[in-house]
Amino acid sequence: MVADFIELIDLWKRQAALAGGFAAMAPFAGFVMANRLAQMTTEFGRPTAAGAREAERMVAEKMSAAFEGGAAASKVLGGLPHAGSPMAVAGLMVSAGEAALRPVARTVRANARRLSRQG
Repeated sequence: MVADFIELIDLWKRQAALAGGFAAMAPFAGFVMANRLAQMTTEFGRPTAAGAREAERMVAEKMSAAFEGGAAASKVLGGLPHAGSPMAVAGLMVSAGEAALRPVARTVRANARRLSRQG
């Protein structure tokens, strides 16, 4: 009984950390979006080769991060048939969220660093 309670507390901590991870990305994501919108607005009337490269990079990075996150989450979720309890299933779901968030967070932070050096 005590072990179940400790496991539940650990799961809540992980869920809170996962939510915190999403929240921690917000300033970086906002900066990246604002920067890219400003670039696209500037490029609107007179596109440049650099602007086209940045647009291509933006799409490729998003697709790559989404695919990598989805693949990582799928790998974790492959353990669902072996989960022995509802608590184990919940733990796997949190682990899948953590795995999916890692590549997205890494890409957003890297974009913010790169774009801040350009400006």
